[in-house]
Amino acid sequence: MLISMTGYGRAEEKIGDLKVVIELRAVNSRFLEFVLRLPRGYEKVEDAARTHLQSLLSRGRVTVTMNMGTEQSAIGTPHLNQALLQHYQQIANTSAEVLGRDAETLSLSELLRFPDVITYDSDAADQEKFHKSVLGLIKKAADQLQAMRLREGELLEQGISEQLDNIIKITSRIQADDQGRLDLIAEKMRKKIADSGVEGESQIDEKRIEQEVVLWSDKLDITEEISRLEAHVQHFRELMQNNGDAGKRLNFLLQEMNREANTIGSKANSTPIGHAVVELKNEIERIREQVQNIQ
Repeated sequence: MLISMTGYGRAEEKIGDLKVVIELRAVNSRFLEFVLRLPRGYEKVEDAARTHLQSLLSRGRVTVTMNMGTEQSAIGTPHLNQALLQHYQQIANTSAEVLGRDAETLSLSELLRFPDVITYDSDAADQEKFHKSVLGLIKKAADQLQAMRLREGELLEQGISEQLDNIIKITSRIQADDQGRLDLIAEKMRKKIADSGVEGESQIDEKRIEQEVVLWSDKLDITEEISRLEAHVQHFRELMQNNGDAGKRLNFLLQEMNREANTIGSKANSTPIGHAVVELKNEIERIREQVQNIQ
């Protein structure tokens, strides 16, 4: 079953006095990338979250966001850093002098928002317990994310299967239009060679004619291209069934399928087959657009 690279997961829980919300958003990417937006002090949680997500995902850009119902960045008892508070106010006064403005007193709420003005002392055991709870929320959100990716992957597989069926139908039409095409080309070549003979000659060099016919028939034959195209479609189906992270290989197969379609169009020299090849390439392009979403 295919797995989409896009998805969303969310989990929330009240841990102590804090309401913690974890959100995971995944979008397309050639590689596996993480953007972790957790408050300072959660480095261990980030490492554990990264490890867990790497066990689930192989491609995509995943953003992990953590929000809490307070501006605290950790649990514990708050403490005011008086020296740092005065330092920030002094910086504001100095900046006013440099700019030639009257000194302004920052509001209390502005001062308290500066980094490390308020710090939190917490028991190591409590902090570890809190970190484990946050990691548990990340895992819950990751389960939701993966479930959505699987659902979207199933829908992608259904759509792609229909387009592969269309490719096989178009290929069958091309085979039908190809019936007798080489015989017709050979007959035209015989007539052309015969008409180009020296006036008065009654004998035609049959050996020369056969050599030319065989040479051009080989150059214009599209049997092998059709067979390879059908084999690529079968391989594509097998990869969809057996490899959830087959996005890169499917994309490569589509390149090969497009190459065969181009060769069929250039060798056939037939208006009906040319029209069919246009439809064929259109279906391949539609599949390619969807494969960009596959892990």
